[in-house]
Amino acid sequence: MLGSVQSMMGTQADPETIHKKIFESMDGMKKKTEEINKQFMDPDRTTFIAVCIPEFLSMYETERLAIELAKKEIDIRNIVINQVLFPDPNQPCKKCTARRKMQDKYLEQIKEIYDDFHITVNPQLDEEVRGINKLKEFGSLLFNGYTPEWQK
Repeated sequence: MLGSVQSMMGTQADPETIHKKIFESMDGMKKKTEEINKQFMDPDRTTFIAVCIPEFLSMYETERLAIELAKKEIDIRNIVINQVLFPDPNQPCKKCTARRKMQDKYLEQIKEIYDDFHITVNPQLDEEVRGINKLKEFGSLLFNGYTPEWQK
């Protein structure tokens, strides 16, 4: 490390000056890191929103995230669950119904484990969310919730 710093400062720099510059730089990084950590731990400034899908691995990773953030006293009280199927009972689809049954198992577990969290359930979309209009539509789902067409 000393060699790379020496090459940046020129080969004429004496080792004491180089050491001083290294420690000043490290001290600056430490202060920035402490400030970032303080911001992460302030729920008025930072909150994490976990995003998952109703499947085992995603639920497991969400649980690990929530536990680790809680250990570090970082606020997390929202979960967004994406890609949930809402099969139309008027147009039966065996695969859709079977998949939703599997999803229901994980949705219930998520709601039970995180009963004090705000949980938002979003449907499996027909298209990828790309572009301003699709982002606005998706934002509306996040803030207003979703009601399947056949329930309206």
